[in-house]
Amino acid sequence: MSTVTKKGQVTIPKPVRDRFHIKEGDSLHFEVQDDVLILKRTERKSLLSLGGIAEGKKRGTGIEREYAKKAVSRKIAREGI
Repeated sequence: MSTVTKKGQVTIPKPVRDRFHIKEGDSLHFEVQDDVLILKRTERKSLLSLGGIAEGKKRGTGIEREYAKKAVSRKIAREGI
């Protein structure tokens, strides 16, 4: 059970965070269906998935792409994503 603060904040109980793998910095999406509130965790996206989002631009190549791959790999290893 949680209580809503003046700012509208709610603490998600640790057993719930653990069960659904909710970590600091995760984005949560609220849905309403009739009288039911549904909370969904938004999947994290890899830095590499952003490559090519600007129209007409190629994905990183060479040194930049290798650096990004290594940075993502280190983050995954560190956070166990």
